[in-house]
Amino acid sequence: MIRRALPILALLFAACADGEDAGPVHVDLIAEPTDFSAPLAALPSPADALLLEATAQGLVRLDGEGQIEPALAQRWIVLDEGRTYVFRLNDITWEDGTAVTAGQIAQQLRNAGRRGSRNRLAHLLADIEAVNAVTPQVVEINLRRPRIDFLHLLAAPDLAIFVEGSGLGPFVIADGYAPEDGALLLAPRREPPEEIDGEIAEPDPIAPDETVELRFRPGALAVARFDRGLADIVLGGDWTTLPYAEAIDPASARLQIDPVEGLFGLAIVEQTGFLATPQNREILSLAIDRGQLAGYFGGDRAEARLAIVPPDSEGLADTVGPPWANSTVALRRSFARQAVANWRAVNGDIAPLRVALPDGPGSRAIFAVLRTNWAAVGIPVERVDWSADADLRLIDQVAATDSATWYLEQFRCNRGLPCSDDYADLLDEIDEAPSERVRAIRIAEAATELQRLTPYIPLLRPIRWALVSSRITGFAPNRFGRHPLDTLIAPSG
Repeated sequence: MIRRALPILALLFAACADGEDAGPVHVDLIAEPTDFSAPLAALPSPADALLLEATAQGLVRLDGEGQIEPALAQRWIVLDEGRTYVFRLNDITWEDGTAVTAGQIAQQLRNAGRRGSRNRLAHLLADIEAVNAVTPQVVEINLRRPRIDFLHLLAAPDLAIFVEGSGLGPFVIADGYAPEDGALLLAPRREPPEEIDGEIAEPDPIAPDETVELRFRPGALAVARFDRGLADIVLGGDWTTLPYAEAIDPASARLQIDPVEGLFGLAIVEQTGFLATPQNREILSLAIDRGQLAGYFGGDRAEARLAIVPPDSEGLADTVGPPWANSTVALRRSFARQAVANWRAVNGDIAPLRVALPDGPGSRAIFAVLRTNWAAVGIPVERVDWSADADLRLIDQVAATDSATWYLEQFRCNRGLPCSDDYADLLDEIDEAPSERVRAIRIAEAATELQRLTPYIPLLRPIRWALVSSRITGFAPNRFGRHPLDTLIAPSG
């Protein structure tokens, strides 16, 4: 675990003499507790992702508005029409006093992108041609082609830099603080104290309001604590727990929705029987009334999605969606009923499709819509436990970048979902494209083949929400749903 021993009582009382200190920022994260022993391996666990972002970082990171800012690198330049990035490191040291070097960073980035790497972003790092330590403080990254989203890729928690399990984020996890309900105290990282005339200088005291008290809570409990004023902010909300937040009828300024993009829909994990053909999988998709589904979560909080790759994705030359996108629900269901009847006449009854959804009140709303929509065209369905065998399983994932290739990579043929040799070949051809124009065409071709295969049924834009009190002045909804803990309270002045 990334941890540093700190004199907690001294920290908590050092700045309380005037009686005006508000104390630690109380953050409730809707997530299972974590021991944080292997954060990269545990991603995308919400608990590990938030702690990783707080205690480690890469060359760059995202600020509270989802914009790129310096992290281990103090500055950078982009050369060769976007194919070369040169980063100058900050003058920083590890906890043992040794310098952070360009060689350490270059080696870890090479490892993350190598063939066979278990890093979730390995395929997206395929555009990196070389990573070199030019000097002990300068890292140069050469790309095979320009990537508009490259800095956002480097800002992902997956590319945080570690040495012997230790990172250099804005916070450290404090020792000696273990209240009965299991909160973690995060204290600001301080530079090692200087030696003056042979003596180690006393570090500056840390004010309580510079610290963050983080608790991992179930959704209902986190919302109840916020409603009682016991938490300053609730993070980690999604579609499963949104009904809890709505139940306390929060003011609009308190319930914040992040405008994220990504995948929120049903993966086809069984490919037998009715689900064996792309045409039948598409029947399931076109029979769904996504407007009805969005209505369960509030029209201003949920948006319907028909295409697997969003039309505004970077690198997508043309919009790629289903051919029935502009048809009414009534016309689509009429077509679906006839297609299902024809299939039954040849193959017999359709066994109930097993849909795996996680626990939570939001799942009840989704299943209610799926059951009634599919029953209307003659397809029976049943809900099964999240851990049980299923035919369809819900995917809920925020995209790491705006690139169309992020979506395409999620459906490579080694993922156990419906695929084709043509799709695999098209992905390879994207990497081999001789120009940006040709690459955009090949991305559109791959997106078209993916839409035809229907390995996944898009439903809505992912939902990410937070409850924010008036104390939290630095919160800003953003495209990536990222809210670093050190940015929650805006600097005064």
